[in-house]
Amino acid sequence: MTAHVTDSPERFVADFFTGLTEQVVLADTDTAEAMARFFAPDIVQISDGIHLDWDKLLAHMRPARKTLTGGRFSVEVHEAVASGDTVATRFTLRVVSGKGRRIDTEVFMFASFTPDGRMTRSRQLTRALDGS
Repeated sequence: MTAHVTDSPERFVADFFTGLTEQVVLADTDTAEAMARFFAPDIVQISDGIHLDWDKLLAHMRPARKTLTGGRFSVEVHEAVASGDTVATRFTLRVVSGKGRRIDTEVFMFASFTPDGRMTRSRQLTRALDGS
């Protein structure tokens, strides 16, 4: 990930989460090695009040691999604005698990990124959409 956040915030967010899913969740690679392409070692992510550091985020990625095996994923960015290395965005993650279960989640996120495009800080609020 080398695109600058402010070039096109919507494209940056879509590329970040698509790449993250393809390389960390769907690919048959070492999870920690792939995750290092998207998250700084000192990552702090607070999602719905739950604090995730590197180790907790890594632990979260492993079950996601099982859920998505044989499934599909897409991200729809509704809006995004950036200032320097920080982006504020609202997007929808659409997942169909390998077992056919559909999970649509709306995400509101404020995040900071390193110059090479890795997330270093993130605060997220999420909500499951109807039908998920």
